[in-house]
Amino acid sequence: MSAPLADAPRSEPFIRGWVVLTGVFLVMTLTSGFAFYSQGVFLNALIDEQGFANGWASAGVTIFFVASGICGYFTGGLIHRFDVRWVMTVGTVVAAIGLAALGQVRAEWQLLVVMPIFGAGFALNGLVPTTTVVTRWFQRRRSVALAIASTGLSVGGVLSSQLLATLVNQESLEKWALPFAIMFFTSVLAVTWLFVRDSPEKLGLRADGVPAVQNASGTQPPPKMPGTPFREAIRTRFFIFVSLGFVLIMGSQVGAIQHVFNLTENRLSAAAAGGALTSLAVTSVVARLLGGMAAIKIPLRSLATFLIGVQLVGLYLLANADTKPAVFVGTLILGSAMGNLLMLHPLILVDAFGVREYPRIYGLGSLLMIVGVGGGPLLTGILEDNYDYRVAYIALAVVGAVGLFIYSFGGKPARDYLKTLPLEPVWAPPVGPRSVTPTPTPALRVTRDRPRGVREPVLVGAGASGANGSLDGSLDGSLDGSLDGSLEGMPELDDVEQIRHRTSPDVWAIEPV
Repeated sequence: MSAPLADAPRSEPFIRGWVVLTGVFLVMTLTSGFAFYSQGVFLNALIDEQGFANGWASAGVTIFFVASGICGYFTGGLIHRFDVRWVMTVGTVVAAIGLAALGQVRAEWQLLVVMPIFGAGFALNGLVPTTTVVTRWFQRRRSVALAIASTGLSVGGVLSSQLLATLVNQESLEKWALPFAIMFFTSVLAVTWLFVRDSPEKLGLRADGVPAVQNASGTQPPPKMPGTPFREAIRTRFFIFVSLGFVLIMGSQVGAIQHVFNLTENRLSAAAAGGALTSLAVTSVVARLLGGMAAIKIPLRSLATFLIGVQLVGLYLLANADTKPAVFVGTLILGSAMGNLLMLHPLILVDAFGVREYPRIYGLGSLLMIVGVGGGPLLTGILEDNYDYRVAYIALAVVGAVGLFIYSFGGKPARDYLKTLPLEPVWAPPVGPRSVTPTPTPALRVTRDRPRGVREPVLVGAGASGANGSLDGSLDGSLDGSLDGSLEGMPELDDVEQIRHRTSPDVWAIEPV
């Protein structure tokens, strides 16, 4: 019986998987830098250059994330049917068109048309396809691989968005939108087709580089990725409560991140606010890598519960922080949970339901999380307008606590897909032709030590020709069975009395035909 992939032998070195992981890291770096983290840069440019109201600019951001969430759900179904590289290629084209068109926006209604296109293209290259590739290629070190890949999100935010902001501020979005689109298209397309591969099964491997079983003809059997069907998974108590819990948990997190700059600037200074953002980003990267290694040894459910608690502590500290050390400690604690929880969500789902229909399952989970991602910053802004950031951040901590309470009702994942894991056929080697030369057997020797001239009655059976014959014919033929069986255990044969000739030898050699 075949064992789950977690118990399968591992090939050394597993080079191909790390090459694919490098491609996923680069794709995440480019998409987050040109699309996710640069939304503020683009929309601020539209406000300055086109005179858009702040409300219309904020509506553009909301539409971008809503479109990416909806398209992310359908992206899961596309990945289940087509090679992920073709899906990402279509996304690259669509996102490049949206980015280029962003520089030609002159009216508010045009923004409402362009941003859904940009968001849909981002989703086709976003977390759903990239995390799907990682979960297919890695089993034992899946958490570490996802941590490394998702670090590209932070790297893209630190590098690309700063470069884009500098260029746009020096010139204009109208001038740089098309060059940005060309750079995005060529770089993402090259990385996708040079490094990324859909699944290890299509290259004769399994997760962690384990060689796939071959059949007798030397070809690979159809890939069998274990997992729970989509319709069964989304009806489980685990999926429902985990998804609802993460809606609130990620909503409180994103709401705090989007307003931490303003909070620090209002209480301290702009320089301190910039330091708070840097501390948040650096802590997120380091903590994500450490969390990925910890997820190998610690159960995901326990690790997620602990990190949600860490996030709540960070929110409470930031709500009351009014000095630089206090803000630094608050951002340090919040950053340690920020990147890990984003990584743990896909890890929890793939561990519970397998990789078979993970793209669709995670796509639906991401669609539901859009409610929290879009609602968290809105709730924080409303509370700050009517009260202050202390009330807003305490409210975010309460929302996160409610999310933890709901998440705890999910219980442990059943992992039914491991109980019904299909057996992999063990193909026998081809059978060779039977040898023409018969295998020699030891000769049977019957000794008759009788005085010369003494007659001896013996049993004579069918000879080689199938008829009862004389002693010469019967002994020269084949004997069935052993000596005891042939001489004593054959009462059904026709017995005849034969006379041993006086000139016969004392030893008869009986050889089979």
